[in-house]
Amino acid sequence: MLIASMTTALLGSVAARGAQAEHAVIFIIDGLSYQAPERLAMKNLLALASAGAYCEKSYNIVPAHPKSGEWAKYHASSIPNPVILAGTVLLRPDQRYVQESFYPARVTAHTANDTAYTRLNVGFNLSFLHGSDEEPAPDSETMTWALEFLRKARPAFMKVHLQDTGNGGFACYESKDASVPWHRNIWAESSPYRKGAARADEYLGQFLRELEALGMREKTALFVTSDHGQSDRGWHPFDDEAGWAMPLIVAGPGVRKGARIDYAEQVDIVPTLCYLAGVAPPANTDGRILAEALTNPPRNVPPRRRDLHELDRVLLRGEALLRERGADAMREYYGLDRILEWYRFGTVEKLAAHNRRVLDSLGK
Repeated sequence: MLIASMTTALLGSVAARGAQAEHAVIFIIDGLSYQAPERLAMKNLLALASAGAYCEKSYNIVPAHPKSGEWAKYHASSIPNPVILAGTVLLRPDQRYVQESFYPARVTAHTANDTAYTRLNVGFNLSFLHGSDEEPAPDSETMTWALEFLRKARPAFMKVHLQDTGNGGFACYESKDASVPWHRNIWAESSPYRKGAARADEYLGQFLRELEALGMREKTALFVTSDHGQSDRGWHPFDDEAGWAMPLIVAGPGVRKGARIDYAEQVDIVPTLCYLAGVAPPANTDGRILAEALTNPPRNVPPRRRDLHELDRVLLRGEALLRERGADAMREYYGLDRILEWYRFGTVEKLAAHNRRVLDSLGK
């Protein structure tokens, strides 16, 4: 694929001159609304944004979570999570992930309070996964192990995933007691969503202080973000665009202080991280290096496209028509149930264009 090969070529130049970051971390606060940093005054997140580059709305694929079919043969997590680690929505059945760019030559670590991420564990030396949707483990447990791995191993790459914020949003959405102020309202005082986000911000501060104490802060490329956004009502209904976008903060060596980015995509994390760390990304990564976030970006970074936002709109339209017409009428349409076939189109642009033609034809 042209875009993927271009990304690999650009990364070759930084590998030749040496990496800017000795360590890289993806720190995920599950279900974090793009409004949350400002609206909830998340001081550690905002301080990190001031020290680096900040995109208020970075788009991912719509946050669906198939439990059956072809997807369930390969994944137990929701679709956005493999996308972040792969740097593409054109996932393959034999997909490789960013941690494998470091492993086994360098130590990698993974902590999360949900065993649904077990199938993403390939390429991690150290791993702590505990909890589930039915019996969630607290963020405190995940952070205990994240800090332990950090102190003992100083990983070259690390992924930390805190679930409590997203679980709090789901509790607001699912609340059966309409008398509580946070029933279908994540912003209400004392809502479980607000509490989860406040704790996550404290844990982020704790993580940053530990990096500082270990002498790693100035050597670490940090990507703080979410897997998906959050509806004001809680959770992430398919038709609510608030679930498609989330904040993205990038900080560390090689990152412009105070940079503001008007649009990004979660597939951009992997190529940007690999550029800063001087490693090759997975072969089919097609995200864009966030040149506007970097002090010394590579030359010839392609111009910004808004492919994922457009694809999400097409998928939303397709799901509505699928409910109306039925699967038999939609045989030529490549929806989320066929995501592991998307790679055959080569680019997101071609996939979206194909689906748009099918929907236009059916719409007539």
